[in-house]
Amino acid sequence: MTSEQDDAQPTADARDEPQDDASQADDAGSQGEPRDGSQDEAGPQDDAPQDLPPSYPPQERPTSSDDSESSRPARRRPRRGSFLVPFVVILLLVALFKTFVIQYFEIPTGSMESTLVSGDRVAVTMYDSDDIKRGDIIVFRDPDHWLTGTDPTGLRGLIRDGLILIRILPEDSGHHLIKRVIGMPGDRVVSDGRGTVSVNGVVLHETYVKAGVSPSEVAFDVTVPDSMVWVMGDNRSNSADSRLHMDDVHGGFVPLSDVVGVARSIIWPVSRWDGLGGGEDVFAGVPAAR
Repeated sequence: MTSEQDDAQPTADARDEPQDDASQADDAGSQGEPRDGSQDEAGPQDDAPQDLPPSYPPQERPTSSDDSESSRPARRRPRRGSFLVPFVVILLLVALFKTFVIQYFEIPTGSMESTLVSGDRVAVTMYDSDDIKRGDIIVFRDPDHWLTGTDPTGLRGLIRDGLILIRILPEDSGHHLIKRVIGMPGDRVVSDGRGTVSVNGVVLHETYVKAGVSPSEVAFDVTVPDSMVWVMGDNRSNSADSRLHMDDVHGGFVPLSDVVGVARSIIWPVSRWDGLGGGEDVFAGVPAAR
């Protein structure tokens, strides 16, 4: 019994013996390669071009900061003096307008109350001598030193000079007067000194004279020369007008050449906006000069 077991043992051990070299080589090859031959098929696939995912053009080509700056439209910088030219043009237009169309004057005294009061500013249109009528309010240059005031000095004087320079105020603006035309060339103007004034024989009912003030307490009888006018203030008791200058060189008359223009309206203050027409209605019944 024991000997049979010993004989069988070598047979069983023989199955564990290593295979020959050829078999081992075959086994090694078979272990390193896929059994289904996928390695042979993968080789050619590696050499074939691979499919790529679809590509789309970008919405905007990325650019460098230098490219983006150069591609932008250059901003136009204002040229030197570009703001100065319109300003100069405006000043020239204002100067022309002031010289030939309209100017502004401030009322310095109460001689034209209640029509005009001190501090009012009036718009004055440049005149043609044919446009002046009896009853008009005119601005004129001082003909014979009617004014005794002095020019402003200091800051006020500088402001005045600046306004004259840009034609907001006229030259010699401190030497102008404003009065109402009572007599035109050839008219005979008479006052009896007791409150009655007549032109060419027609007694006037002057609605513009300040309430409670006599039309004239000064007696006179004058005929207006050619190229002259006779003027009086609406506040007759406080107006150094033609009546008080009859001994002057011009006899109290104002040369038409000294007339700057006709006051048309009050423009300041706003609360006193008003037109200055209607004075000619007082003279509606006055005949023409002989």
